[in-house]
Amino acid sequence: MNPYLKQYRQTQIATTPKEQILLMLYDGAVRFLRQAKEGFAEKDIEKIHNNIIKVQNIITEFESTLDMKNGGEFAQNLYALYEFMYRQLVEANIRKNENALDIVIKHMTELRDTWKEAVKQYKASGQTMLENEVDKYSTQRNNEETEEEDEEISTGKDIGEYI
Repeated sequence: MNPYLKQYRQTQIATTPKEQILLMLYDGAVRFLRQAKEGFAEKDIEKIHNNIIKVQNIITEFESTLDMKNGGEFAQNLYALYEFMYRQLVEANIRKNENALDIVIKHMTELRDTWKEAVKQYKASGQTMLENEVDKYSTQRNNEETEEEDEEISTGKDIGEYI
């Protein structure tokens, strides 16, 4: 990727509200799932595989950002749903099982729509994610992990490739 484009994307992501990044990732996941579905229709194995891998990476990112300590049962249930979808994607990819892909499309679309509505209501209440105590903890934790993030960015594992 062009280094200037990469820097632009990193800056864009760093300045975008976290709730918007979350929605963009969900939108990207749904888009990649639809492209994988097109791959089934076109019998394009590479298209299926590449798009499923992108969604698996997004799910892994979602799982890694869950706060299991403070999120309680909600975080545990969401993690279980992510794991279920991940396993379905493995099934869809390895066995070229289109029905497994359809299940993930259904769940991912519902999750995206639910988060979209939650963000809309949260913003309507006059708050932003930056005012959230959990976000303050995340920001503090992220500052401590700057070296790890720099390493991930240098290896190409940046979030911009999914948005």
